[in-house]
Amino acid sequence: MKNNVRRLAYIILAGLAALCVYLGLIPFYVEHVAGNGKGPLDPRLYARERMIERGDILARDGQPLAFSEQENTLQYVRKYPLGSAAAHITGYYSSRYGSAGLEKSQARVLLGLDGGNPLTGLLDRVLNRPGTGNDVILTIDADLQRYAYQALGGRTGAVVVLNPASGAVLAMAASPSYEPGDVGKYIDQPGSPMLNRAVQGAYPPGSVFKIVTAAGVLNSQPEILEQKINCTGSLEVQGFVLQDNAAHGEVDFHQAFAQSCNVAFGSYGLAQGAQEFYRQALDFGLTKEFDFPLPVYRGHIARPEEMTGPELASSAIGQGQLLLSPLQAALLACAVANDGVIMKPYLVSGYKTAAGGTRHFQPRSWLQPMDPAVAALIKQEMVDVVRNGTGKSAALPGVTVAGKTGTAENPHGKAHAWFVGFAPAEAPQVAVAVLLENAGAGSGSAAPLARDVLRRALDLGGGA
Repeated sequence: MKNNVRRLAYIILAGLAALCVYLGLIPFYVEHVAGNGKGPLDPRLYARERMIERGDILARDGQPLAFSEQENTLQYVRKYPLGSAAAHITGYYSSRYGSAGLEKSQARVLLGLDGGNPLTGLLDRVLNRPGTGNDVILTIDADLQRYAYQALGGRTGAVVVLNPASGAVLAMAASPSYEPGDVGKYIDQPGSPMLNRAVQGAYPPGSVFKIVTAAGVLNSQPEILEQKINCTGSLEVQGFVLQDNAAHGEVDFHQAFAQSCNVAFGSYGLAQGAQEFYRQALDFGLTKEFDFPLPVYRGHIARPEEMTGPELASSAIGQGQLLLSPLQAALLACAVANDGVIMKPYLVSGYKTAAGGTRHFQPRSWLQPMDPAVAALIKQEMVDVVRNGTGKSAALPGVTVAGKTGTAENPHGKAHAWFVGFAPAEAPQVAVAVLLENAGAGSGSAAPLARDVLRRALDLGGGA
């Protein structure tokens, strides 16, 4: 009798051990089925996944950006109501091409493996019955997302809209884009429609980077406000000539910022020195990693030991070896808008289970590249850029807009157009970055687009 009991106990323990191994392999299973967009999923794993009613991807107001629709008794297919307007956020889920975007990074939640009742998921798998995943709730405003994508009008570029007080991503549009329900048409197509330029694009920032240079020189040499620089239209540094867009004459810091004077800002970079300039750039988040549910380009800047005089002067006006993404550019504006503090940007605000349970994430501060007094000074300069300087086309009736234009020289063609800014300047609710490839001056194309997006964002309630 005792032997029988012992054998039964061993059988139960073996079963439990096998179950533990099975559960332990689930994360590897999910990583495998997520794929990399270059090859098909294992058909057996995909068949099992299609029995799960994958959770929805929801905008902040509950509008679905991705949901599962039952195809037959046991099979579900994914639908994407915003289509190409939100494709770079939702990504895609395909038996042939794997998955990308939030469909990949949030797969564990969407399949019910994270964020819900583990016992329910376990029973579904053991009994081989259809399961129900959990919903992923985003910070995205669906109407603003659609508007930002349409505002690009087919032009190659990106728009990023953030709440500077929380770091919430309100919209993140990139063009060209693709239809996530028919991804096979876009694989390896010219123009890279599957590249999320908003977070993965690598661009010289041009004059929008003068925000960083200004913060650096005001942090380390506040007396610069009392000094004037004679701009003759060019600055010679060790035999290299840095060209300006005009000969501005005698300019102080205020005039230099409003007129985007390259000679003055090249001089400000040289005054800081390579080490201090590099440190200030990193304080703004350049090259730094942070948790984000989509792949993010971290930016590039020459290291201090590589930064010659010409490289330092060029970097100070946003050229040289500098590269950053539109998301990073938006964070420059957020730092000024939020009294010198950059909140950690986030896209997923929480989860919701099929049983009605919820989990929410709280905003977190990330970096403080300048103190409030310096941020206040730069904010006033950015307001003047829109009132009287290069950013006039970003102005809104009845709303004080703060901004900075950029025209970034591009060795591969026409200059890229930039604008970063926020509104209302007195109590910022939304910050925006606009990048248009090969569109020329930021004042002529990026600033008006940013104006329209800011107006729409405020009409929709801002970042509230």
